[in-house]
Amino acid sequence: MTKVEARKRAERILEPLTAWRHRCHEASLTLVRHGLGERVARGFCTKFVGQHSWVVLGRNCYDKRATIVDPTLWSYTSDIKGVWVGTLADGLHVPHKAGSIWDAGKPMPGKGPRITLTPRQPLSESARTFLGLIGPLDKVGWHRLAAMPVESWPAGEIFNAMEETPELKGVVSIDLLGMLTDRNPCGFYMREDRKDGGDKEKEKKQTSSRTTE
Repeated sequence: MTKVEARKRAERILEPLTAWRHRCHEASLTLVRHGLGERVARGFCTKFVGQHSWVVLGRNCYDKRATIVDPTLWSYTSDIKGVWVGTLADGLHVPHKAGSIWDAGKPMPGKGPRITLTPRQPLSESARTFLGLIGPLDKVGWHRLAAMPVESWPAGEIFNAMEETPELKGVVSIDLLGMLTDRNPCGFYMREDRKDGGDKEKEKKQTSSRTTE
């Protein structure tokens, strides 16, 4: 799909576009649910102060080459007209925790008991290798890992394993779970139904304090 086609399709889905002023996440999720893009990304935009949402035409919210569709940027800045379509390489959008973990240093554990991940499925070799590099972590250490940049390591796989570990459930923000895993918290990030089952309304209450809205 070309950028022109993506823009026209988004404008048709959201017509009238003026009704979506300052409703960035709702507008983005509406596009995804109508089949335009696969995931809603969350982060910041250099055009204004505050958190923001947009659509990724692909599943990797950190891919600088992937086309992104921003349906509401026009409502935050006067120099954008209509639906904005571009890529992260344009330098306007920064997803949460973008950047290489190797530029941030090693997460240091506290003095609590070490916690071993208990994922439902065995971890990949790359995930096991990464965990071996950072060493055993207690809850403080896992919290620090969840706050670090998410590129250059299997963050999605490890975050999913953390969410499946009882002692670490809730440590990873729902924005990161939504952008990096297929869990789709509260149905806020992807079109498909949540893959981990459970009651959506119950989860909304449980995760309300974790969202970065």
